[in-house]
Amino acid sequence: MLRKLIKYEFKATGRVFLPFFLSLLIFAVINKLISPADPEYWGFPAAISMVIYIMIMVGMFVMTTIIMLQRFYRNLLSDEGYLMFTLPTKTWKLIASKLVMSIFWIIASLAVAFLSILIIIYQKGVFMESWRLLTEGYRTIYEMIGASLYTITLEIIIGSLFTLVFGIVLVYASMAIGHLFNRHKILASFGAFIALNTLAQILFSLFCQITPGFAWPGHELYLQNMPNLITLIQVFFLYGILFTGLLSAAYFALTNYILSKKLNLE
Repeated sequence: MLRKLIKYEFKATGRVFLPFFLSLLIFAVINKLISPADPEYWGFPAAISMVIYIMIMVGMFVMTTIIMLQRFYRNLLSDEGYLMFTLPTKTWKLIASKLVMSIFWIIASLAVAFLSILIIIYQKGVFMESWRLLTEGYRTIYEMIGASLYTITLEIIIGSLFTLVFGIVLVYASMAIGHLFNRHKILASFGAFIALNTLAQILFSLFCQITPGFAWPGHELYLQNMPNLITLIQVFFLYGILFTGLLSAAYFALTNYILSKKLNLE
C-alpha cells in the first residue's frame, strides 16, 4: 500500500514539478545559446532570458516548500483527511508517502538546478579540467588522511539526508500539534515549530555533553594532531547522524500518534 501511496503522490505532484524542471532547462539552453551572441542585438533578450531563468529557479524552490506543506495539510489535516483516513492503510504510511516524495522532489530540484547551471557555464574543456582538479584534490586529501576520507564522505552524505528528513518531519510534527487547537491553528503550528526546534537544540547540547566524543577532558589538545582531528571529525558526524536520526524518528512518531489518536479536523 505504501508503494501505491507514493505512486499517487508522484502523479499528483509531478504535474507541478516536471513543467518547472523542463522550463528551467529550456531557459538554461536559451541563455547558453544567446549569451555569446552580439550584445548589441541580443543584449536585451539575453537579460530578459536570464531574469526569467532566475525567476523560474527561485519559483521552483519556493514551490517545493509550498507543495511539501500543502500536500500534508490538504490531504491529512483538512476535509480531505476524512477520505484519506478511510483508506485501508496505516497512518504512518500516509505520512511516509508524503515524506518520501518531499525528499525526492527536494533532491530532484537541486539536481535540476545544478544541471541548468552546468548548461549555462559549459565551455569546451572546462568540465574535464574541473574534474581533473577535483580528483587531484580528493587524491591529495586521501594521501593526508587515508581511508578515513571515505568514511567522512559517507557520513556527510548520510548526515545531509538525515538533516533533510529531520527538517521535513519537524514541520509535519509542528502542523500536527497546531491542529490540536480549535482556533488559530496556523499560529499554533508556528509556535510548535519554534518550540520543537528549540527543544532539538537543547537536546543536542545535552547530547554533546554526555557522549564520550565531546566530553573528553581537554579535547582541544586533540586538534593539534591530524589523526586525532580526523577521529574527532568522524565522531562529530557520527553522533550528529545518530542524534538527528533519533529525533527524526521521535517527531515522526509524534506526528503519527497525533494523526492516529488525537486528530482534530474541525
